[in-house]
Amino acid sequence: MTDDAAKAAAAKARDGLQAELLKAHAAGDGALLVQLYTRAAALAVAAGEPDRAGFYRTHAWIFALECGHPDAPALRAALAAEGRVD
Repeated sequence: MTDDAAKAAAAKARDGLQAELLKAHAAGDGALLVQLYTRAAALAVAAGEPDRAGFYRTHAWIFALECGHPDAPALRAALAAEGRVD
């Protein structure tokens, strides 16, 4: 895959994910928001965008805390490993 093709594929994935995030927000589906923001963080890591990944991972953690999601401790640990929380 060429660099341009990879960038286009990444942009398409982000656009689709954005639409899914908007639907999950509208539905108030906290568990799905955790999943989607975690996926967004992984895509940002793969794209070499650590600050964007931290932003998405923080959102995943907050929604995990709000809905009692079992991934909350792992998300917090990942943020701590990145120096984003104490």
